[in-house]
Amino acid sequence: MHEETVTLARSDADGYEIALRRRYSGDTTADELIINGAFAMDSARTHSEIVLAEALGPNPGHVLVGGLGLGMTAAHLLDMGATKLDIVELSGSLIDWANQEMTPTLARVAADPRVTLHRGDVVALLCGQPAIPGLFGPWDGICLDIDNGPEFLIHEENAQLYTTDGIRTALDHLTPGGTMAIWAQGPAKEFWYDLTSIDKNATEHLIEIVRANRKMDNAVYTVHCPN
Repeated sequence: MHEETVTLARSDADGYEIALRRRYSGDTTADELIINGAFAMDSARTHSEIVLAEALGPNPGHVLVGGLGLGMTAAHLLDMGATKLDIVELSGSLIDWANQEMTPTLARVAADPRVTLHRGDVVALLCGQPAIPGLFGPWDGICLDIDNGPEFLIHEENAQLYTTDGIRTALDHLTPGGTMAIWAQGPAKEFWYDLTSIDKNATEHLIEIVRANRKMDNAVYTVHCPN
């Protein structure tokens, strides 16, 4: 079977390298996001992105999405009937590629009138640092896919989000009864313990992923704002 990978776009304008690639394998294609030379995600395996969206429940309402990625979580939230999405993305290049319709899903998300794309640091916002101009909460739900999780950080400055103080501050941005869902590359038991100390109804969802003939578990954690 003939396989080929083509780079659609690459940029280091954000202080780190980000690349958008398309992989052709026989009659199928898949888009890939590469950050600092490391595989981040692709459009062939989207189950964990779907679980992240569905963790907010059947009526997501007004949602803050941290991390645009390839747009899979945002697209599913739109399919679920989200009334408004505020998507905060650290990479200005990735926002540009969405507006330039570099992939079908990114194009669909960027064009939806319910979506506003904001360039900024969602972790800084949620941890009580300066607001992002034009971005206003509170939100009914928050979906975060901004790093590999507390044990596999790409950006060390994101560590503050995964502390108990960071989680408590982030929950202040939710409406009463709202849900925050956080994706992680794998199970993070200490983080899970901290979440249950904040919310006894916090949940851990494990999602089996098969990549390169290896099985692994992604995780999605949910924690709720008190009513």
